[in-house]
Amino acid sequence: MASSSSALPSSESVLATPQSPPSRPLSRGVRVGLVLFAIGLVFIVINVIPFFFGTTDRPLWLNLACLAAPAGLVTAVVSAWRSGRAAARQAAHELAE
Repeated sequence: MASSSSALPSSESVLATPQSPPSRPLSRGVRVGLVLFAIGLVFIVINVIPFFFGTTDRPLWLNLACLAAPAGLVTAVVSAWRSGRAAARQAAHELAE
């Protein structure tokens, strides 16, 4: 016995999905910060692994290179904060007009 209703849901039963805001490309500062952070993480791994094998004397340049991770994190966060503030300022300016 075939029913007369169609297999497709009616337009009333389909919930509207919210539209996501348009994504902006990452600013140059955020990209630089993320690259610095990734490089710093690689140096941290290179610096820590020898400790598991008993080597404790690491060169100074390697220890200093590990500071790229926190420097990159700070750079990315500050840059994202500044670009967010600039976007909010621009949106407020557009609403005021």
